[in-house]
Amino acid sequence: MRKPSVDIAIKILGEFPIEQAFYFYNDVGSPSGEFAKSLNEFINKIKVIEIGSLEFHMYRGDFEKWIMILGDETLSQQIANLKLTKLKDETLRNRLLKILRLRHGSLRTIVKNEKN
Repeated sequence: MRKPSVDIAIKILGEFPIEQAFYFYNDVGSPSGEFAKSLNEFINKIKVIEIGSLEFHMYRGDFEKWIMILGDETLSQQIANLKLTKLKDETLRNRLLKILRLRHGSLRTIVKNEKN
């Protein structure tokens, strides 16, 4: 996995239009009312979203698809790999958060290093 360019990192970390936001559902046809327009908002929602919603999206592949829309193939693949572990409950949430935070941190470092 190669390191993304600064431009790509900035895009991934940016805020996306509402029509590209991730909308959380509890089940098919049952929206939770929560959404995220950026990777940072997504991480914050993953911390608190109902576990049923998290599992619903994880095992449908929704998270990895949305991350691809952001432009991050690496993170999308990491989430796809996590899906294969078939984790549940808070174990799934904690592992997903770890992956998301690490990637978010590495992208921020790429941007920060460019500015210095």
